[in-house]
Amino acid sequence: MEKLTVPAPAKINLFLEITGKRKDGYHNICSLVEKINLFDIVEFFPSEKNMVEFKGPWQIPEENTVSRTIKELYFLFPEKIRKQPLKIVVHKNIPPGSGLGGASSDAAVVLRICNTIWKLGLDEKNVMNMASRIGSDVPLFLIEGPCIIEGKGEIVQPVGTLPHIFFELFVPDIQVSTKMVYENISRNQFSDLTQARSRIKILLSAWKQNDIEKMRKLLFNRLEEVTLKLNKEIEQFKNWLESESGKRFILTGSGGGLYAVRKKDEHIAPELPEIIRQWKYYSSKSYSGCPQKEEHHGNN
Repeated sequence: MEKLTVPAPAKINLFLEITGKRKDGYHNICSLVEKINLFDIVEFFPSEKNMVEFKGPWQIPEENTVSRTIKELYFLFPEKIRKQPLKIVVHKNIPPGSGLGGASSDAAVVLRICNTIWKLGLDEKNVMNMASRIGSDVPLFLIEGPCIIEGKGEIVQPVGTLPHIFFELFVPDIQVSTKMVYENISRNQFSDLTQARSRIKILLSAWKQNDIEKMRKLLFNRLEEVTLKLNKEIEQFKNWLESESGKRFILTGSGGGLYAVRKKDEHIAPELPEIIRQWKYYSSKSYSGCPQKEEHHGNN
């Protein structure tokens, strides 16, 4: 193997509800998630020793989801991993702390590809279990297409092929702490799981019909109220965006990113005032993949 290049897409929560707190300290969620055409690029090279490198405008801590994935695998398969060391280079395009799941997507790619390259023989169940230990959002990136997420993120149900959604996405130069957001959720904000499932079913029906106007009304993120209380700048920008565009903007997940869904030929992003041009803007759509480049030489 000379080189392997794999995309790691971001995700957006079209619906996110909290249904309770678990004994292990995590919260149970019920969420409808779509992956989008904003992705990191993960490269795998043969190397003299196992190493991980990040390239991009953000400083990634030494302890991260990718290094954690390698450590988990090494604990179980030290001999196999020592025989074929890899250099893993992650080209970061997904802003950290944005709620777009970049770190989890990177980990899912590394787990899946390393299982193949190192011939570890982990079946789907074992891969999913390990993904859940690495991070709550990692399992959803092992499943293609949109999906419904329950539990702390380990229960992933694909929902099949649906029309592409188009998004206007803004990400602040602010990294929101997922841990802090969840710590500030009160029990009276929890919802019933049956009710959450019912609301997702209605949203899915609108999605299948490609009814964008109806979808806009049904988008929901329970974490939004808490996040905006903790980050007044994001709250002010959301209010400004909605006032200028006349459209609803919703938090992407547990971070600070804001998105609106749009029709294919519709452009709803207003001209940004200079004071907030440090925010990143993306016009994106449902994930359709990008070419995967493989270069193989020799007999490996």
